[in-house]
Amino acid sequence: MKHCLLLLLLCSTIFAKSIEPNPLDQQIISHTFNEEFDQAKKLCQEQININPNSPKYYYYLINAKILENYQKVAELDPDKRSEGRKVLNKEIIDYCESVIDKFDVSKLNIENKFYYGTIYGFLARIYGIDGSWWSAFRSGMKSKKIMEEIIKNDPRFYDAYLPLGMLNYYADRLSGITSFVAGILGFSSNREQGLNYLQLAYNKGTLTFGQTALTLIEVYQGLEGNEYAALPYYEAFLKRFPRNSRVLNAYCQNLMDILDFKTAEGLIKNDKQNLIDDYAKARFYDAKGNSQLAIQLGERALGNEKKLYRGGGNAVRYIIVFNSWLTGDNARIKKYEPTLSDRYKELFAVMKSNERDVRWLRELLILISNDKPINDIENFVKLKPAFDNTKEVEGQFHLLLAEFYFKNDLLEKAEQYFNKAAYSTNEHDKNSAMIYLIQIYLKQTVDKSKVKNLISLIDKSDNSRLTYLSKGLEKKYNL
Repeated sequence: MKHCLLLLLLCSTIFAKSIEPNPLDQQIISHTFNEEFDQAKKLCQEQININPNSPKYYYYLINAKILENYQKVAELDPDKRSEGRKVLNKEIIDYCESVIDKFDVSKLNIENKFYYGTIYGFLARIYGIDGSWWSAFRSGMKSKKIMEEIIKNDPRFYDAYLPLGMLNYYADRLSGITSFVAGILGFSSNREQGLNYLQLAYNKGTLTFGQTALTLIEVYQGLEGNEYAALPYYEAFLKRFPRNSRVLNAYCQNLMDILDFKTAEGLIKNDKQNLIDDYAKARFYDAKGNSQLAIQLGERALGNEKKLYRGGGNAVRYIIVFNSWLTGDNARIKKYEPTLSDRYKELFAVMKSNERDVRWLRELLILISNDKPINDIENFVKLKPAFDNTKEVEGQFHLLLAEFYFKNDLLEKAEQYFNKAAYSTNEHDKNSAMIYLIQIYLKQTVDKSKVKNLISLIDKSDNSRLTYLSKGLEKKYNL
């Protein structure tokens, strides 16, 4: 009997042991997440040819193809990206379907079940991007069923929590017809459980670090609107995959969004491989007050506009026009002003008609970007103009100062100015202020009247993202 118990304990220990990527797997993972897709795909295909009866290297190949397609779509002309995305997604869908048909899941061991089930998860994501919700949920349910079976058999197979976390989190954000379809298929959702599962996969998984880190970046920065929460995942990902230009540029932009120009400067100065794009550099030098360099880098960025993210070209043109105006370069203004988007034309018109206020506000940004002490900033703010002629510039001032205080963890002062920015005439500034206020009221406990006022503003904004994020306030304050 003792021998049987010892054997059972030994088998359980072996069974629960983490599955580690072998050296070849690590090589494929490194190539994939460092955007060296040809090398990754070549190694995968070689292994598929050697052993076509395992889903493992199909899984790695599909992951590489999906990340490569993101890059391909980003490099298409903006007016061709939608159609190009559909074509590339169709290729991935067809390939995933063909792979799935090759295997009988009941005959796979636990590791191969994970790879097979994750291919269903890939399929669900691509169908979702295409708006094919019925197919997305059906694939998602199959992935969910396989992952739940894996965890039931081995609760320590932590990588299986990644697909479950994604399915729970993303499904919870659905509304309208997509939510209706999910309900018909019995698709449950839970934001908190989804985030917990993602964290579990990130902290304890051994196979999916790159995918999980990218998912958490997307979740916190893109969907939760919390740039600060995304920072550790950016840093950990880039420490392991430093040649990923796409993530590096997103990280650099994120740092400037939260006014961390010191860290952004370190990235730019140490960019020996020239992975940071000229748009990010133009934005950096614009904030630093170096107009000539901002213009120069902006024009260079336009020379390779296809590689800029959606809307990047319009942002670069505005940087060029604005800095040309500041330096009195009328020839460049004449060249680029007609190419501005309608939104930026309106903004530039406001700037031109309020030169004194705009130049003062720019000096404030330069002080902040150069990491001046809080006392210096507050002394400069005492000299602020009255902003008599426009609410647009005043709203920018309120948001900038609020973000500065938030960065320095002076939340009461930050709240004061975010509340003012929440009434800005600029929709983007207004929404940004309300997202920050949600974070402050979740982080601290404040009077219910403040929360009710914010929720009222959110309801008036008719912004689904803000409405979703405000659910946390309703739960915390029992509203």
